[in-house]
Amino acid sequence: MGALLCGLMVILAALGDHWVASTVNAKSLAIYHLANRFQFYSGVGLVLLGLATSQWGRRPSWTISGVLMLIGVLCFSGGLYLVALLGQSWAIFAPIGGSSLIVAWLLFAFGLWRAALRAGEGSTARPRPDGP
Repeated sequence: MGALLCGLMVILAALGDHWVASTVNAKSLAIYHLANRFQFYSGVGLVLLGLATSQWGRRPSWTISGVLMLIGVLCFSGGLYLVALLGQSWAIFAPIGGSSLIVAWLLFAFGLWRAALRAGEGSTARPRPDGP
């Protein structure tokens, strides 16, 4: 899914440069490019989630993170694409998507932290003394 989002991002970037740029004002084009950038970040995030899952196994936080990342890119990037092309009335989706993306990345980070602790990497716990 992440690679698909990144591939679609390239198509939408090309459309932005060749078609959208000639039909919208500079502000709308900047919004379009912002949507495009966050779509890329989300695609890379989903690829990283897949790699992390293959390395350390499934984690509930990563499953939720992946779902939220998909919802986030659909609402945030999708909403911004609509704002750029159709007007401000579509802006309602961006905060929902942005919030989803924030929570998704935090859950991904939490899962990585937990995986590192379980693997014995990055643990800040002190060894327990033996005996009384």
